[in-house]
Amino acid sequence: MRRCWFATPSLFLLILALVTSPAYAQLEPPGSGGTVVRDQERRMLGHHRRVLVIGAHPDDEDTELLTLLVRGEGSEAAYLSLNRGEGGQNLIGNELGMSLGLLRTEELRAARRLDGAQQFFTRAYDFGYSKTLDETWTHWSRDTVLKDVVRIVRRFRPQIIVSVFSGTPRDGHGQHQAAGWAAREAFAAAGDATVFPQLAREEGLAPYAPAKLYRSTRFDSIATTLQLQGGVLDSAEGRSFHQIAMASRSLHRSQDMGRLQEIGPSPIRIALLADGTHG
Repeated sequence: MRRCWFATPSLFLLILALVTSPAYAQLEPPGSGGTVVRDQERRMLGHHRRVLVIGAHPDDEDTELLTLLVRGEGSEAAYLSLNRGEGGQNLIGNELGMSLGLLRTEELRAARRLDGAQQFFTRAYDFGYSKTLDETWTHWSRDTVLKDVVRIVRRFRPQIIVSVFSGTPRDGHGQHQAAGWAAREAFAAAGDATVFPQLAREEGLAPYAPAKLYRSTRFDSIATTLQLQGGVLDSAEGRSFHQIAMASRSLHRSQDMGRLQEIGPSPIRIALLADGTHG
C-alpha cells in the first residue's frame, strides 16, 4: 500500500489544505446560496436518514441517486470510493499515478459540493485494471479493505447501503467486483462486535448494523425491486435532479464524463439484497 506525506511550509498552505479537506467540503452547502440553501436546510429538518453508496473508483458513483436523496428527500448521503483513481487515464493533462489521484479526488469533492453528498475513501491504491477478484486481492489486502469500509459504516451510521456493483464477474473490472464484495461483507460485519473490535477500543466506533442493503440495477430492470424518479423538478433550483446530477457528473473532467442535462423522466433502479429488519 503506497503512502505519501506532504510538508506544509507556510500558513497559506496550511489554510489551503484546510479549506480543500474532505471535512471542510462536507460542511459546504450543495447549492449556490440564498433560496436554494434555505430550501435544502428546510428539507433536512427532522430527517435522520443516511444512505451510503459504495463503489470502486471516482466516477463509479450513482450521482443521480445521491442528488435525489440529498436535494429531493432531505436525507444525508455519502459516496465511499475504495480508491482515488490513481490507475486511470487522464484526458485533460499529464498527471498520472498519485498526481492523478489528487486530481480525481478534487473532482469528486467538486461533484459532492454540487449534489450535496459527503465523500469517503479507503486506503486502497488504484493499481490499474484487473480481470478478476482474485487478481485484485494479490494487490490489496482483503482484511484492510473490509476494515476500512466497516470503519466508514460505523462512523457514518447509514440505515441503508447501496452497492454500485454486484460483487460478481458480471461487474467486469476486478476492483468493481471487490467493491461489491466489500459492500456485502461490511453490511454483515459492521454490527458484529467481534469483527474489528479495535475500532471501538482505539477509535470509539461502536458496532452498527445498517437496516438494508441494495445494489444498483440501472441497466437491469428485471432485478429491480425499487424504482425512483430523477426527472422530477427541484423547484428551488429550477432543474430536475437528473440535470443537477449530470452537472455533477460532468465535473469528472479528467475522465471525459461530460453529460447532457436532458429534460424528462429518468428512472433510478435498485434491488434489495438483504433486509436486517427481518432477522
